[in-house]
Amino acid sequence: MSTLSPPVPLENSDNQWRVDYIQDVASNPDFDYPPEFYEHTEILWKDKGVQSTFERSNEYQLIDCAKYFLDRVSVIKKSDYTPSEQDILRCRVLTSGIFETKFQVDKVNFSIMFDVGGQRDERRKWIQCFNDVTAIIFVTACSSYNMVLREDPNQNRLRESLDLFKSIWNNRWLRTISVILFLNKQDLLAEKIKAGKSKLVDYFPDFAHYQTPPDAVTDQGDEPEVLRAKYFIRDEFLRISTASGDGKHYCYPHFTCAVDTENIRRVFNDCRDIIQRMHLHQYELL
Repeated sequence: MSTLSPPVPLENSDNQWRVDYIQDVASNPDFDYPPEFYEHTEILWKDKGVQSTFERSNEYQLIDCAKYFLDRVSVIKKSDYTPSEQDILRCRVLTSGIFETKFQVDKVNFSIMFDVGGQRDERRKWIQCFNDVTAIIFVTACSSYNMVLREDPNQNRLRESLDLFKSIWNNRWLRTISVILFLNKQDLLAEKIKAGKSKLVDYFPDFAHYQTPPDAVTDQGDEPEVLRAKYFIRDEFLRISTASGDGKHYCYPHFTCAVDTENIRRVFNDCRDIIQRMHLHQYELL
């Protein structure tokens, strides 16, 4: 709170000792989350100063699921608490490195290699994953349009994602590998656009003149401005993928929300069909 410019004070200054407890004690690796931790957390989360700080979370690093879990402290603190499906889906651990996942769907074997972190210092490891791949799945957080990188506070996250996409798309070793683009966190993007506090045009001036394409598909509950924003971000990526015009590889965009299981089920079915067609083309069977 004090590091923001301008800083945000607590509404109740008597809560400062609770802040000190969270910062000094709860950050220890062997912390076991006693009852007083949840008490301090609940009280601080209700403080208007903390709420004001949260509303400015794009100015510092805060995990996306923070509000979800802070709103549920009264449930999580119970001794008989069992995580729900949504609780599990919203959990995140900052990880790095390369992981390989193998699974089977409808008797079709899939082997996916991916770096779940995406930090700059991890990207040099990716190239070894790209030998003999059918497709690259590129995931971007659309809600990050007003946020900065953890490793570079001067770089916009979404612009960094666009730059990374461009470097992968134009890599000479990947000119024949198509990309399945997951435009993720559509739920958080919609929340930000509707709130109107962080306007997309302030970070991407070209949005001011952008018109929603006539073939845009409206999802249930999409407001016109939300629809315009999601397609603008999509088209920023497609502009990169169509610039080369070589016809050797393609970009397949999908709007996704990782915590919406039905959405992911539909998207995965589409991607499975795309990957199977790519595989057949690769071996000249189609």
